[in-house]
Amino acid sequence: SASRDPLASKLRQCIKKLIPTKQEADEFLQDSDRLAVCFSSEKTVQKLADFTEEQKSSDTALGDFGQVKGMRVRVLPVLGTMPAIMGQALAASCLTELAGQPFQPVTGERVGKNTRNKLFQKLTNREDRFLQQILKEYNVTNEADVARYKTLGGAMELVEESDNDDQRQVVWVGPLQIDADDVEYLLEIWKNRCAITGTRLGTVLELIRWNESRPSTCDNLVLVAQHAKQTWDEQGRNPRHLSFDLQEKIERRLSTCRVDSKA
Repeated sequence: SASRDPLASKLRQCIKKLIPTKQEADEFLQDSDRLAVCFSSEKTVQKLADFTEEQKSSDTALGDFGQVKGMRVRVLPVLGTMPAIMGQALAASCLTELAGQPFQPVTGERVGKNTRNKLFQKLTNREDRFLQQILKEYNVTNEADVARYKTLGGAMELVEESDNDDQRQVVWVGPLQIDADDVEYLLEIWKNRCAITGTRLGTVLELIRWNESRPSTCDNLVLVAQHAKQTWDEQGRNPRHLSFDLQEKIERRLSTCRVDSKA
């Protein structure tokens, strides 16, 4: 979100006018893999400088004073080091990308502690419900086994009977493998957006497991909007209903978590 940066907000408006449809413009602006932007997330503390008397008396429209219509040339304060800092940040991003070690910059303002705690609690409840569901469906009643799954977790092979043959599926059940502090890291990884639809904070977002055969670690958790989560659950809690390109994109993002965990 560039809502605190007037220049970045204005550039968004200009880009939208260059793209034929609103849907295409929104998809382009929300896809950080296609458009990388360096902007300031700090609150603006100074207004634009007043127009000079010469500008006010000119026949030229006031909005035309600037290389881009609607932007003024003269603003305050002018901090000479800022363009250099922005340029160095973009150069660093390009170099790490070329080196095959891209970093994940913060893409918006920090999410509040209450929101992070709600995300964590929803994920905890979701994993608890899943554990109870699996134990009940497959009649796991042995106290030692139940205690082991609840405290340590582990892979469980499920067998589903069908007309033709038995289908075997491996799922991991057990306690949540992250803590509340990891949620902030995951929000940075997913850029405060739904991994499936690209919608941002402002909608209800939740964390889900991407691969149920693996534990609920950072490199296996995906941020999704509530309606995307409902569709995910209805489709069997697996990515097969998603396009191949979207699956690859999400896998690439998850791979950055694996790199971070090894660092």
